[in-house]
Amino acid sequence: MSVIPAESRALPAMRTHWRGWAVCLTAVLILRCVAYYASWLLEYGPYASLWFPAAAISFAACAVFGWRALFPLAAASLLGSLAAAERNASSASMIEIIYGGLLYAIFHCLAYYALARAVMRSLSSDGRSSLPASITLFLVYGLVAAVFAACGGVGSYYAMGDLSADAAERAILPWMIGDYTAIVALGPLCLLGFRALAQRMRVPMRDELFALDDLPRLQTGSRWFALKLPAILLAASAALWAIASDPDYGPLILLVFVTIVLQFWLVHTQTVLQSLVSIALFDTTFVVLTRAFGLGEMASTLQCAMITLAAGSYFSMVLPMLYARSEELLKLLTHDTLTGAHTRHFFVEMAERTLRQSRGHGRPASMLMIDLDNLKRINDRDGHAAGDYALTLMVRICRKVLGDNDLLGRLGGDEFCAMLPDCDPAQAAATAQKMVDAVRAAAKAFPGEIKPSLSIGVATAKGDDDYESLWLRADTALYVAKRSGRNRIAQEEVAEIVRVD
Repeated sequence: MSVIPAESRALPAMRTHWRGWAVCLTAVLILRCVAYYASWLLEYGPYASLWFPAAAISFAACAVFGWRALFPLAAASLLGSLAAAERNASSASMIEIIYGGLLYAIFHCLAYYALARAVMRSLSSDGRSSLPASITLFLVYGLVAAVFAACGGVGSYYAMGDLSADAAERAILPWMIGDYTAIVALGPLCLLGFRALAQRMRVPMRDELFALDDLPRLQTGSRWFALKLPAILLAASAALWAIASDPDYGPLILLVFVTIVLQFWLVHTQTVLQSLVSIALFDTTFVVLTRAFGLGEMASTLQCAMITLAAGSYFSMVLPMLYARSEELLKLLTHDTLTGAHTRHFFVEMAERTLRQSRGHGRPASMLMIDLDNLKRINDRDGHAAGDYALTLMVRICRKVLGDNDLLGRLGGDEFCAMLPDCDPAQAAATAQKMVDAVRAAAKAFPGEIKPSLSIGVATAKGDDDYESLWLRADTALYVAKRSGRNRIAQEEVAEIVRVD
C-alpha cells in the first residue's frame, strides 16, 4: 500500500468545499442501496442472505465520515425497507411500512456507527502498537453489532406484520450471520475505498485512519500476488465444485479449509491492500459459487468458513509486525541505543560463551579493554552532543577494525570491551594498535579543541581463565595505559607499554 504524506492525510474543515461532502455522502447512499439489492441475489431462504454487503458499507462509511454518514445510511435503509415491502407484497399499510423502515434504519445505523467509533478509538497514531487489540475488538464488537442490527431488522418486519413471533425468532440468527460475514470480509476494504474518496474530495478525516499504512510486510511483490491470488481462487472454486458434486460426502469440506490455509499464506506475504483485496475476492467467490452450485443447505457451514478465513487473515496480517517488533525489542536488549555496541549484559553472556568454546577447542582468545580518553573534558567543554559524537565515532572505527566474529560491548560510560576469538597476544596487540591509529587519524577532523583518543588494555586468556579473571587482567592493563599518559596500549602478557604519539 502506498504511504500518504502526513501533510496531505487530513485537511482542516475550512478548506473542504461543500461539494466534497456532497459527493462523498451521495456515494455512500448509492453504494448502500446497491449493496442492499445485491444481498437479494444471494438469498438462500426467507430473510436469509449468504452475506449482507450493506453492513460493510455502513461500518466503513461511519468510520471515515463519522456522524454525517448516518443521513445517507438512514435514507438508504428506509428506501430498502420500502423496496422489500413491495417485493414481498407486504399487506402492511404505508404508515406501518414507514414505521418498520425507520425502526430498521435506527437499529442498523446505530449498530454500525457504534462499531466504527469503537474501532477508531482503539487505533492509536502508531498502528503497530494498537493493531492486535483493534482487530480483536473489530471481530468481537462486530458480532455484537450484527446481533443488534439483526434484532432491529427482524423487529421491523415483525412490526409490519410480515413475520410471526416464531418466524422472527428463527430469522435473527441467519440475518446476524449474513451481516457479520459481510462486515469481516468487506468492512476494512470498504473503509480504504471511502478513505481514498474522501482524500480526493478533500474531506477531513481522523488521523487514526492512516495508522496502519506503514506496517512492515513480508512483501514478495505484486507479480507473485497476481499469480498466487488466481491460484487460490481456483482452488476454492474446485473445492466448492467437489462438494456440490457429492454433497453427502462430509470429508470434502476439508478442501475448503485447505484453501483457507493457502489464503493465510498469501495474506502473510503481501501488502495490506493486497491482503484485503484477497479476503474480499475469496469470500465473494464463496458466496457466488455457493449460490451457483445450489449449496444453500450448507450455507451456515460455508459462512462460518468465510468468517474463519477473514478473521484468521487479519491476524496473519499482524505477524510481520510482530516479527519486526520482536527484532526491535531484541535490538534494544542486546545493543546500546547510542553507539550500537552490545549492551553489558549481552556482551558478558556472549564473551563467556566465546571463552568456553575457545577452551573446548584449544584455541586462543583475547580481550581488549577500551577507554575513550577525554570524554568528560569534551562533554564539559563542547557539550554532551560532542561527547556522544565522539562515542559513536569511536565505535564505528573499532567495528571497521574488528573481524566478523569479534564482539564489542559498552560496559558503561566511556568504557568498552572487545572479545577476540582465535586471537593470540601478537594479533590482539596489532588489532588494538589499528584502533588507536584509526581514532587518532579521525580525531584530526573532530570538531572542538579537545580531541578524542583511545587507551587500550590487552589480555589473552590462559587455560583456567573465565570471563571475570580475563576481564580483571585486561582492566589492569588498561589502568597501566591510562596511568602512563593515555593514547596508548598496554599488553598484560608481555608487560609492555606502547606509546602511539
